[in-house]
Amino acid sequence: MIGSNTEKLLGTENHRKLRDSRVLLVGAGGIGCELLKNLVLMGFGEIHVVDLDTIDLSNLNRQFLFRQRDIKQSKATTAVKAIEHVSNSKLVAHQANIMDVDNFPLRWFDQFAIIFNALDNLEARRYVNQMTQFLHKPLLESGTAGFDGYIQPIIPGFTECFDCTTKETPKTFPVCTIRSTPSQLIHCIVWAKNFLFPQLFAPSGSTTTEEDLGTNNAEEIKRIQQETNEFHELQEYAKAGDETKISDIIEKIFVHDIEKLLKIEELWKIREKPTPFYNVVVGESLNPNLNVVWSIQEEANAFAHATRKLMRRMVVEKQIEFDKDDTDTMEFVSTAANIRAHVFNLPRKSLFDIKQIAGNIIPAIATTNAVIAGLSALASLRVLNLIKSKSEIKPLELNMAFTAKASNISSNRYLSNPQLAPPNPRCPVCSIIRGVVHIPSSALKTTKLSDLIESMRDKFLYPGDISLLDKSTQRLLADYDFEDLLEKTLAEINIKYGTILSISDERCDEEELRSTLDLYIDNGGDSSNFELPDVEVPLYKALKAENDEEEEEVEENVVQQASTTGEIIVDQEEKSKKRQLDDAWEPATKMPKIDDDSGVILLD
Repeated sequence: MIGSNTEKLLGTENHRKLRDSRVLLVGAGGIGCELLKNLVLMGFGEIHVVDLDTIDLSNLNRQFLFRQRDIKQSKATTAVKAIEHVSNSKLVAHQANIMDVDNFPLRWFDQFAIIFNALDNLEARRYVNQMTQFLHKPLLESGTAGFDGYIQPIIPGFTECFDCTTKETPKTFPVCTIRSTPSQLIHCIVWAKNFLFPQLFAPSGSTTTEEDLGTNNAEEIKRIQQETNEFHELQEYAKAGDETKISDIIEKIFVHDIEKLLKIEELWKIREKPTPFYNVVVGESLNPNLNVVWSIQEEANAFAHATRKLMRRMVVEKQIEFDKDDTDTMEFVSTAANIRAHVFNLPRKSLFDIKQIAGNIIPAIATTNAVIAGLSALASLRVLNLIKSKSEIKPLELNMAFTAKASNISSNRYLSNPQLAPPNPRCPVCSIIRGVVHIPSSALKTTKLSDLIESMRDKFLYPGDISLLDKSTQRLLADYDFEDLLEKTLAEINIKYGTILSISDERCDEEELRSTLDLYIDNGGDSSNFELPDVEVPLYKALKAENDEEEEEVEENVVQQASTTGEIIVDQEEKSKKRQLDDAWEPATKMPKIDDDSGVILLD
């Protein structure tokens, strides 16, 4: 029945192409479970599922292919087993990291007609995006956050890639802010989760170097280090399960430590002073409602209650790890954070709200996952040009889709579906020309770096002044004044399969420069030599820095450190900044997977 319905929609020929196709799904979580079900019911011939994670209790409310009995089992394997009874597709599960080059070399990605990203990891998303750029493979990006979600088809060379727009990165906070001068509730939550909890219930607690502190106030540094040492005695109380010491723990953390902070007068010249939590009498009354902000007395009662339960567990378990789905650990962190917020005159939140922050999550909505997965599956038919009523689909005629309700973009509709944008000419990923160097394993041990560089100069018409960077490790391998590694073999300088080399034209005072080229090192070629790709590296007009002092400052920051092995580590952010000063980038234009005449996306 499934096959006949799909065939009616697509037509016999396109249905056959669908059945002959092999696709990759990266991620088997909230979106991934829904998307796997959709791809199976649509009838894709072969579906590979990759996910490194195992199933947690918190997954069960929205990842519908998993059950209580599946906790701690592989997500990929369990998802495949759960859906295979209704599948006439070949299903292959991989419990592994998609960025593992040994398991998934570049040529492994090349077998798929299209790749679906259903990830919650920014680094992995960027990696898959980069692999598809090397192979010119269509990618369908998707993501959700609460009621919001989006899907984005990415056609390398023709549309924006994942990195064409700036993505938010997780925030980190200086230790001095967390330990001494919190100004937001999140600072108190980080303190309770990453410092207080491990100090009491982990085997050795947390350690902090002076470089991590984020302050040069000698008095403050001394106080932070002293405070850490004092927690050793409290940890002994916890290990022994001595519940009579709970009041001592409260007094030490929320009274004595605060009094010592107040003595560092420099901290409070422009800040509001904290107020020690004096005269606390712990009671037994607990508020069962986790969705309201408790009174400070209720917070103190709950803190003592959670500490008591964790002490009893310590006697048996010896050490306890924080888990947002562990009621005891979550109650301890939430109440400790709220009491500290009270001390520092900051707003408090409910345990439910703090759980979202402490778990680094936005509440997942199962229906949003289902909507986004459905849109992703449907979009794949257009990307692969399988819709019967539409014979030709050009890349920029494709649509992305995102929910508009939670973002208040539109009050009249839930979904918006603008057409895709062309590549950003300054994108650090898709604006760069790319190719694959095939090197047999024996040649890695015999090919000198100088031989590879000379071959690249000849093949791609680079001048004498070039720089070669290992982008996988941000190492500078060679440039006009660094030649220490030229006579070493590729194996000796740890160039291996999966390494990405970036070659740049470093000439000064030239009107035209050769574009930057990224080369992926992959297995292959004949038995003794390497094969460079047949790609054209164009010239572009250089933009000179208007401010010479700014350019000199960037140059000084490009080389971050030199190691004893002769390797130079490059600050890629500064390198990128220098490139923005010097260059005018041109977008990539070659796209082998699309018909040159019609612009139609071709299915392998």
